[in-house]
Formats: sequence, structure tokens, C-alpha cells
Amino acid sequence: MPVIYVDPKETSKTCPKCGNVSRYNRKIQGWFKCVKCGYQSDADRVGAINIAAKALDALGA
Repeated sequence: MPVIYVDPKETSKTCPKCGNVSRYNRKIQGWFKCVKCGYQSDADRVGAINIAAKALDALGA
């Protein structure tokens, strides 16, 4: 199984829907709410979605 390094920087502050990066997207520790588009989800889920997207980009998928 290949291992792909993904820089986790700002993955928990980046909206997976619109790409907005803001520290204000994480006003509450465990909850994410985008100040631009309103997307909401669990903060850990958002980080995982963004890390997966970066890995797919690195693979060219």
C-alpha cells in the first residue's frame, strides 16, 4: 500500500465546499461552520475530507 505525505496545514480551517480558509470557520473546537458559504460539519470530518482531497491531488486522481 503506498503512503502519501499530505501537509495537514490549515486542513481543519478550510471549507471543503468553497475553499474558504479562515480561523473563524472553527469558532467552536469540535465544530466547523464556513463563514463564507455556511457549510457545517464535525471539525474532524472536515479535516479528513480535506486531507483525502490533497492525497487524491497528489496522486493525480
